[in-house]
Amino acid sequence: MKITLKLRLALVLIFSAYNMQAQDISSFGPEKFRFALSEDENPQIIDVRTKAEFDAEHIDGAVNIDINKIDFQKRINRKIKKNRIVYVYCRTGIRSLQAAKILSGLEFSRIYNLEGGLEAWKKLDYPTRKKRYKGNL
Repeated sequence: MKITLKLRLALVLIFSAYNMQAQDISSFGPEKFRFALSEDENPQIIDVRTKAEFDAEHIDGAVNIDINKIDFQKRINRKIKKNRIVYVYCRTGIRSLQAAKILSGLEFSRIYNLEGGLEAWKKLDYPTRKKRYKGNL
């Protein structure tokens, strides 16, 4: 009986700690995400995809900080302010949710994740910025 009670208590503590950390992260669909961006005078938008993905197409105003790079946390701490909302996205929402969890662990207070990523954003025909290739004429 004592082991069961200790196990239950440990599980409750672990679950509570996880929920306390996860409460800093809000995942929004593209409509709500876009609205939040429009209400923010100077949004901090992070695209956590690769440089090639970012260069091909991204949300206007985003900075590219690739989650797969070894210096991801260092670049986040150097470029992003902790006391402001951080908007994070990737292609489908998987990498950005991982990045949001890292940001939460780094004590960022408000993190908005784009649920469905850039793919969901584009399905609603929301604007993106595409790199123009000049090519040889």
